[in-house]
Amino acid sequence: MSSQIDALRRLFRDDDPETLGLVKEQLVLQGEGVVSDLRDLVNADSAIVAAHAQEVLHAIAGKAASASLDSLILHSTDFPLEDACWLIASALMPWIDVDHYRKLLDSWGGAIRELILSDAQDPLSYLIDFLHGKLGFNGNTDDYYNHENSLIPSVMENRKGIPLTLSLLYIFVGSRAGLEIHGLNLPGHFLARSGETYFDPFHEGRILTIADCADILARQQIELNDEHLENPEPRQIFARLLANLRHAYEVEDARWQRGMVEHWFALLTGGQK
Repeated sequence: MSSQIDALRRLFRDDDPETLGLVKEQLVLQGEGVVSDLRDLVNADSAIVAAHAQEVLHAIAGKAASASLDSLILHSTDFPLEDACWLIASALMPWIDVDHYRKLLDSWGGAIRELILSDAQDPLSYLIDFLHGKLGFNGNTDDYYNHENSLIPSVMENRKGIPLTLSLLYIFVGSRAGLEIHGLNLPGHFLARSGETYFDPFHEGRILTIADCADILARQQIELNDEHLENPEPRQIFARLLANLRHAYEVEDARWQRGMVEHWFALLTGGQK
């Protein structure tokens, strides 16, 4: 066993909270250079040492995901929306296993693709029947402003979300099944469409007409126009996701999370409120 692991084991057993806090801060600053030793300590006999090591690993992972999201926002010309969703989830919930959720989307998309290949007359119905009918995805009307509704892994676990994230789920799974699904960035209620078919993932995937879309906007004293029916840019969708998260964290008084979201929103929009 390395001398550094022995030293970390002793430091993690320190009873002084201030000393322990400083040690953890320094380890986070070192980043990848200490990850291997920390992973060894996660399996330590001492539950206290293992817990402290795991906490630092999560902090390092969250910091790395946050930096990657910064870079993606600032430098990506073809904004990869799904990657951005995984990064924000990893930054805010660094303990999650993103690969697990990616593979789960892959398996769902594969299952739907097989159904479509057997009968391609109405492929959208297979997507809706699978995600809503079989897996039970639906709108979270009971706890709408919970931040988990805006983070794709949490939506996948809870089978509940808000209009935007449920639409994103249909987009991500649909692409794996060979279906081209787009978002519909209506004010107040995000929708989805496949070709010229509009549908509402928040309400059981029900099929909508143009008149239904107009009614949704009319309730907000807004008149439907052609711009509302255009495919939104990925950056527009992600900005809306960040705005939803910012509001959720404000409601929950989660200050550091809200600060992080505001930072990404400023990077994405050039400082707009």
